[in-house]
Amino acid sequence: MHYICPMKKFHLFISFLLFFSCSQYRAYQQVLKSTDPDYQYTQAVSYFNNGDYARSLELFENLLTVFKGDELAEDIYYYYIYANFYIKDYISTIYHADNFVANFVLSPKKEELAYLSAYCHYLDTPRFSLDQNNSLKAIDKLEMFIVNFPDSDSLERVTDLVLELNNKLEKKYFENAKLYYDTGKYKSAIFAIDYFLTDYPETNFLEEISFIQIQAYYELGKNSIDEKKLQRIKEAIFACDNFLIAFTEGVYYAEAKNIYKKLKDIENGL
Repeated sequence: MHYICPMKKFHLFISFLLFFSCSQYRAYQQVLKSTDPDYQYTQAVSYFNNGDYARSLELFENLLTVFKGDELAEDIYYYYIYANFYIKDYISTIYHADNFVANFVLSPKKEELAYLSAYCHYLDTPRFSLDQNNSLKAIDKLEMFIVNFPDSDSLERVTDLVLELNNKLEKKYFENAKLYYDTGKYKSAIFAIDYFLTDYPETNFLEEISFIQIQAYYELGKNSIDEKKLQRIKEAIFACDNFLIAFTEGVYYAEAKNIYKKLKDIENGL
């Protein structure tokens, strides 16, 4: 038995890969140069089914023009859209899926591609700490799908996506309101929290955001000028009363009770 050193095996492996890659490249170039569109279509589908979406995408893109108006055009466009999706070009997928739905109105694939467009809007949303305009667009698109396809098998999934995006927005607006308090903008924090609670009255952050608000009331009141101090202290006491009634067993109850006592001391001293 002959011994082959590991480095030699490695070089042989690399050489094989290069040869295989070159062979694939030459084969693909032959497909591109072919004057037989049916052959190109067959090869494009083969590339697609084998996960080579970049090559299939180029072929399908060329074939869209060749088969324009042909009954095969719908299938070619369908593959082309999914090739974009699988290479994670969600913007192109959205554009072409919407175009498919608008142009192939009687297609049995219409609902599927309407869902794909809405789903790509969802995938194109950022994490909660960033600007959420795309999340708002995605919610609109998903809700439009629900309206247009009320009997769809995808309805439960779409509803879950809307809920997930709303939770992301809720987290974003919660952090925004909290940031006002953290940066010492107590009046703005109070108003921002009021708006937040109007939009999300059943939020999971209810106790925490309400406690932040009474902290903001307290800080605003105690640091106010004399002409405004008494009124603001009374407002803070009222907010504390409401909190203590609403969260008698809450994790912030003791701290809120302490703030209430401090506020009453300030009020009695005025």
